[in-house]
Amino acid sequence: MLYRSLFCLLLALTALPALVAADSDYDWTKAAAEAREREQPIALLITGPDCGYCERLHREFLDNPERGGDLQRGAITREMSRDTGGKVTDFDGERIRTRLFLARYDIFATPTLLFLSPEGQLLAPALVGFNGAQPYEALVAIRLALARDNLASGFRPTRSMLASGE
Repeated sequence: MLYRSLFCLLLALTALPALVAADSDYDWTKAAAEAREREQPIALLITGPDCGYCERLHREFLDNPERGGDLQRGAITREMSRDTGGKVTDFDGERIRTRLFLARYDIFATPTLLFLSPEGQLLAPALVGFNGAQPYEALVAIRLALARDNLASGFRPTRSMLASGE
């Protein structure tokens, strides 16, 4: 019994660095550098804990290469939980609270897929929710094409343009 308890404790302690490393993945300067190098937008998926639609999105779209492959080939893809605590490194290199980082994008539901420039600016309207792989795939294709066009041209739509669908 003692050996089993010590073994479990040892496993827990060896897992600790992995948890810290996962938290440090939110360095948006790295994603921005990769986006600039590959000349691609950043596709940031915001999820939530116990989000059934987020799980369906993964299962039916993201984990299916036939469906989600275009997104993963056409953008720098990252995922972040809206409940991630602590701080992140912002696109300009400054450390800021995660809630402030997410607040700038007006996240009100999960899943939400954002299309961002290497500077963190929205390039296309956010995709909120998930209603099945087929309609989502079509919406992603449209938003990704718009984001790629806006990135290539240097055009950055305003929030009102994105809200009105211009």
